[in-house]
Amino acid sequence: MQPDVNKYLPMLENMDISHEEKIELIHWLWKTMEGFVDRAFGVHPVQQATKKNTRSDLQDSIKALNLGNRQNEDKRPEPEKESLP
Repeated sequence: MQPDVNKYLPMLENMDISHEEKIELIHWLWKTMEGFVDRAFGVHPVQQATKKNTRSDLQDSIKALNLGNRQNEDKRPEPEKESLP
């Protein structure tokens, strides 16, 4: 995605730099902010490269969910037995 340079140029008119430098600054700031947004939403290249894809298809997802439920059932404490007098 590229910035609309004409939209941001008026904001830099008081800066004592050339027109080309203003355009370069706009592009640099745009790329910097784009990087922050990408990291915030998990689309940064580093996050994509290190993300583990644990689900290859719908069947695997269902199996994983069922397995997780069975594991949780095993960890539940047994109910206390009432003793009769």
